[in-house]
Amino acid sequence: MHKPVQITIPTPCHEKWSEMTPTDKGKFCAACQKNVIDFTKASDREIVQLINGNKNLCGRFSPSQLDRDLIVPKEKSTAWTAIAAGVISFITLGAHKATAQETVKTEQTGYTNSYETIGILTGIVRDKNDVLADVTIINKTNNETTVSLLNGDYEILADKGDIIEFYLEGYITQTITVKSSSRKNIKLKKDKNYIEQKQETGSFIIHGTVNDEIGPLPSTNVVIKGTQTSTEADINGNYSIEVRKGDVLNFSFIGYESKDITIENQKILNINLESEDIILGEVIYKRSFFGRVFHSIGNIFR
Repeated sequence: MHKPVQITIPTPCHEKWSEMTPTDKGKFCAACQKNVIDFTKASDREIVQLINGNKNLCGRFSPSQLDRDLIVPKEKSTAWTAIAAGVISFITLGAHKATAQETVKTEQTGYTNSYETIGILTGIVRDKNDVLADVTIINKTNNETTVSLLNGDYEILADKGDIIEFYLEGYITQTITVKSSSRKNIKLKKDKNYIEQKQETGSFIIHGTVNDEIGPLPSTNVVIKGTQTSTEADINGNYSIEVRKGDVLNFSFIGYESKDITIENQKILNINLESEDIILGEVIYKRSFFGRVFHSIGNIFR
């Protein structure tokens, strides 16, 4: 019978997670000479599986994982699963036989599709000196949109004959027509008029990567405080944004402490965000009140 359990840490540890030595499932604490398992991204089922049979276990948890009944869905009976699979197979076989006996009707329209499919167009966007990130790439034919990555790579759904536009502020927009090749490298030229205007205002592009202690943080919000100007980190945690000296950049992600950075003259700014309200310590697990009641009732009928 399912027995609800709760996780609690009566005496939180005050050692710094960032200073511990990384291991396969978490980190090693030199102070207590124990492995500390990182449960912050684990499901309730994964937590129960790891703590069962493990005594003196130390873990890293978010507050929402503690002092509540862990929800572990009951697995379906193997026998019932086998029966259900048999019924589905029988129905599917019958339907297949009935379909096979039907006469297939075909209709010729006289239409020939000469539209050659490329599928995905890939390449690198650069200027005269370097690769270009955050170039907006729009397929004017099917309205697909993407942006180039920090290394200049891009890919977009496209077919032969589609019109693709490459746009980046400060550069002359380039438009191409997709040919037979599925790869096309693009070189953008700087807009001299735009450069002259920006020299007057003193703005420049800053870029970098947002990480936590594990790795990149995709979709981190990056905002110039006091303005409506913002961007979002890509799947690799990379971002870029136009700033001026003295601007304050705010980096925020749900479940992490936000960070403000005042811009000087740096062109590259890498950020590490720390999880907020994360609790470290020795794990104590117990059955909840209702779990103990149900367990006792179950023992009566054994």
